[in-house]
Amino acid sequence: MPALLQGNMLSGDTPGARLRRARLAKNMIIKDLAAAAGLSIATIGNLESNRTRASLPHLRILAQALNVPVYYIGGFENLPEKTLGQQIRKARLFHGLTKEELARFIGVDPKTLRSWEQDQRKPLQRYLTALNAYLAILEKRPGKLTRNSIHTISSFRRRGHFCFCQYKSDPL
Repeated sequence: MPALLQGNMLSGDTPGARLRRARLAKNMIIKDLAAAAGLSIATIGNLESNRTRASLPHLRILAQALNVPVYYIGGFENLPEKTLGQQIRKARLFHGLTKEELARFIGVDPKTLRSWEQDQRKPLQRYLTALNAYLAILEKRPGKLTRNSIHTISSFRRRGHFCFCQYKSDPL
């Protein structure tokens, strides 16, 4: 790792530190990232210093501006995935989707999705089919995307759903 990225402010594994590392890896100053993402300089500064947390829509915008996966900036790869609910939540966050967005895409109420993520209820089989396209991101880790998972995601998009994921083996 370059000496510049080993500094005290950048060595943490927080979303702010990850955002700053990604920005510096692209040789951008805060002003450049703010312009590219359509956010204020103060907002970027607050995010990088962990004074505020980015919403999922802002994470998607920042990830796109920096050409890194949403899960990298959010640190979502560190979330547990032992239960089906944890897997649903982790896959949703890997895709950069809010509960409301994923619920709309699979045709359920956000409260139902929340109950699945909290392992209070299990999804019915008809919803598991739709969820499997989102859960595939956990099986096919970045850098290990197969032709079959590309087909699954592509066909899911053709049916009017969206996937906000990027597959890269090493974000930076």
